[in-house]
Amino acid sequence: MSATRPDNDSQSLRSALIEHAQRMAPAKLNRGSAGNLSVRAVHAGQSGYLITPTGMTYADLTPDDLVFIGLDGSAHGQRKPSSEWRFHHDVYASRPEAGAILHAHSPFAVTLACLRREIPPFHYMIARFGGDTLRCADY
Repeated sequence: MSATRPDNDSQSLRSALIEHAQRMAPAKLNRGSAGNLSVRAVHAGQSGYLITPTGMTYADLTPDDLVFIGLDGSAHGQRKPSSEWRFHHDVYASRPEAGAILHAHSPFAVTLACLRREIPPFHYMIARFGGDTLRCADY
């Protein structure tokens, strides 16, 4: 990306990321500080993404708590980025069409992962994932 690209690392983008993070617990997508979110951004002419910090509950987040990570892997901010920032980094690097990532740790998905169970083909949308079942990675 060009260094002349205008910055979009604004307070409104940061506030929107926090708002979506705070919606995760009521939607039962996570508990506490589990999971993480990011959104593509440009900061000081550098392309990258904003990501939630490690170890903070979303109810306590402020815009200054979010961390900007450049596509070169450099982190900028007052906090440490999510411990899973590399996962976000790899997705953004390989999928230019990805604008945001929500990585959830729902109690339901965690339960299936702990039991090492696949999701059976109970719905036609399972086929959308390319198989008869939705495989589960080891927890």
